[in-house]
Amino acid sequence: MNEQLIDIAIYVTYVLFGLAALAALVFPLVYLITDLKKAKNALIGIVVLAIVLFVGYSMATNELYEGFAVGPTASQWIGGGINATIILVGLAFLAAVYTEVAKIFK
Repeated sequence: MNEQLIDIAIYVTYVLFGLAALAALVFPLVYLITDLKKAKNALIGIVVLAIVLFVGYSMATNELYEGFAVGPTASQWIGGGINATIILVGLAFLAAVYTEVAKIFK
């Protein structure tokens, strides 16, 4: 009897998790579609992130390293992710420096 209740609770949890994930995907998309003026900054951020990811992927090589069981495509994606992370950290550092320098002159 207890195992049946646990099984039902697990299935209910799966359904609720799926509904929450669906809502987390659908509601932002509806917001973006219904109010494009307010969503402009989010869209700009997504485009900039896509550009950074493309640049990071383009800079990466598909060279294989011994000891890692990945193919050339996965190797390039991994390198692209590392490159994109380095680019984003650099941009964050530059933004922090710019903010502090701008505060000095205000």
